[in-house]
Amino acid sequence: PTVDSVAITSGTNMLNNFLNAADETGSSDVVSATVTFSEDVNKTGTPKLTLAIGSDNETATYDSGTGSRPLVFKYTIQAGDNDTDGISFGADAIDLDNGTISDPAGNNAILTHSSVDNNSSYMVDTEAPRVDNFTLSDVALKSGDNGTVTLGFSEVVIGFTAADITNPNGALPSMLSDDNITWEGTFTPTANQVDATNTLSLSANSYTDLAGNNGPSATFSNYVVETRLPTLSGVVITSATGVQNSFVNAG
Repeated sequence: PTVDSVAITSGTNMLNNFLNAADETGSSDVVSATVTFSEDVNKTGTPKLTLAIGSDNETATYDSGTGSRPLVFKYTIQAGDNDTDGISFGADAIDLDNGTISDPAGNNAILTHSSVDNNSSYMVDTEAPRVDNFTLSDVALKSGDNGTVTLGFSEVVIGFTAADITNPNGALPSMLSDDNITWEGTFTPTANQVDATNTLSLSANSYTDLAGNNGPSATFSNYVVETRLPTLSGVVITSATGVQNSFVNAG
């Protein structure tokens, strides 16, 4: 028997074609790879299959299939695994590990095969998105002023809205983006306020990347709101020259 094909065939709990490591439930995604032979094969021991995940080689172990053409190998995604192009295979990725793969007549399988290109349907992302930029264009806001809030992430995020930003003494009704990486919104200070210690705060875990990794918190400080207009408290005459008996007169 010879190797007809080597391919990634399934992944558990995937989001947007991404596999991920342990989430809040403690469950990591599992990727299955199938080696299909030219005829039925049996195996002894526990053969292994090398997956190329990013720049690292990882080992999938035999799971099922003896007595048939396809043999299935499984690998559990680990923290630190990342591959934005998709999992691939180098040439001759099958390792018998002191076992055997043979047909029912006892003929050992020929395990050579060509490399397999990246499969973009099975990418890997185990890292949380970063906040690379969080700014307010005007940090001394007076009556009639507006400021632009800019928030830049390291990758595409989903589930993010302006409500994820706490913005004291002002209104930030929306945050918009063309690429879901860099977001902008208009901040309008609250009228009739004076406060020199204000901070924009982004809530943690209120948004995720495409793989479902929770986003971190972030802050921008400090901005001043001074929108209270001066008022007239009173008009009084404080002095005059040539006063006689509380009267002033012409020259």
